[in-house]
Amino acid sequence: MTIMKPAYPPLLLQMSPAYTPRPLKNLFTANQCWAHLLEEGGLRDIEVESVTKMLACGTSILGVKHYTCGNHSCPHVKYLCNTCHCRACPSCGKKATDQWIAVQNNRLPDCPWQHLVFTLPDTLWPLFFYNRWLLDALFRLAADNLIYAAKRRGLRVGIFGALHTYGRRLNWHPHVHLSVTAGGLDEQGVWKNLSFHKEALRRRWMWLVRDYLLGQPLSQLTMPPPLAHILCESDWRRLILTAGGQHWHIHL
Repeated sequence: MTIMKPAYPPLLLQMSPAYTPRPLKNLFTANQCWAHLLEEGGLRDIEVESVTKMLACGTSILGVKHYTCGNHSCPHVKYLCNTCHCRACPSCGKKATDQWIAVQNNRLPDCPWQHLVFTLPDTLWPLFFYNRWLLDALFRLAADNLIYAAKRRGLRVGIFGALHTYGRRLNWHPHVHLSVTAGGLDEQGVWKNLSFHKEALRRRWMWLVRDYLLGQPLSQLTMPPPLAHILCESDWRRLILTAGGQHWHIHL
């Protein structure tokens, strides 16, 4: 096997018009949509890198593997373009996700599960957009909420979660999805069913997130335009303690 390095500019392998691998690419390449977005700017480096890899996936841009028959008299030759191994790629990302799910299914206990969604008031969404490192704590806070409720009943539960940063309209909407065992083990290792009180979870979720945000130095935060009026610690504290009112929702 030999590796063919693409010339510059890269020469894409010719494919039949009837075959369109990774059709999601068409959403980016049609009418130069992706090129226009790049010209406008404002994209994060990781976004540019991910889309660039996805668009190059399966083309000679990433290199080509050249396979020939072990029989030197055989004229058969096969070329395979390298893939990008990017999570944003509808091909590579899908394969990696399927493999991850298979591994997790072998690890998770065979028992009933329940699904919960922890949301934030929309007044705080821009704050997490401009300070994405804040998102890391949402998993821990949501899980701690359930662990605390289960521990009060003397039970240990299993939890896995996923962070979504978008809503159904593909708008910025950070929220946490958690799946938790619909029961737990007591100190003797005996399984007992468990249900959660929605209002108690909601109130404690609100308190946990507010307490976490209040613990962040204002000087380390980038204030988004809607919150540009937050100039001092007292303004910051007032914002967090009043943000959302009752709009801290938990969906069971």
